[in-house]
Amino acid sequence: MKTLLPLMLAFVAIAAACGAPANQSSAHEMHTTAALTVHDAWAAPTPAGVDVAAGYLTISNHTGATDRLLNATSPRAARVEVHEMTMNGAVMQMRAVEHLEIAAGHDVQLGPGGMHLMFFGVTQPFAEGQTIPVHLVFETAGAVDVNLPVNRRGAPSHGHGG
Repeated sequence: MKTLLPLMLAFVAIAAACGAPANQSSAHEMHTTAALTVHDAWAAPTPAGVDVAAGYLTISNHTGATDRLLNATSPRAARVEVHEMTMNGAVMQMRAVEHLEIAAGHDVQLGPGGMHLMFFGVTQPFAEGQTIPVHLVFETAGAVDVNLPVNRRGAPSHGHGG
């Protein structure tokens, strides 16, 4: 409970500063532990009939030691993985990243065209205006719960058969 109280206070302060009620998510919402900040989180909307979706966020490591994202889950998907997208000539390739390292004092951005969260087994499309809850587990910082507002942000949604 001691570690949850600062997180809850930070959430309330950020929500108030953004002008959103405490129970609504904002694109500027930050989720903080003593070591990490997760911000600029969002998910792309998906068309009906598609069972995969993409999510994006930035993780900032404010410590003097590397941390690693070990696991991600969401009640909106059967499984969530961190994926890396690369181009091999004209062919786009994606592969799962087993453990995402966040170097000491650095940020790791998961965004369109690069690393991203991949949601598999999505039973209901991600629709604009919704918020997708995601539970992240880090090796050192522990668990961080993040809400990804669904919006276009100018990037089309994508999926692959993994």
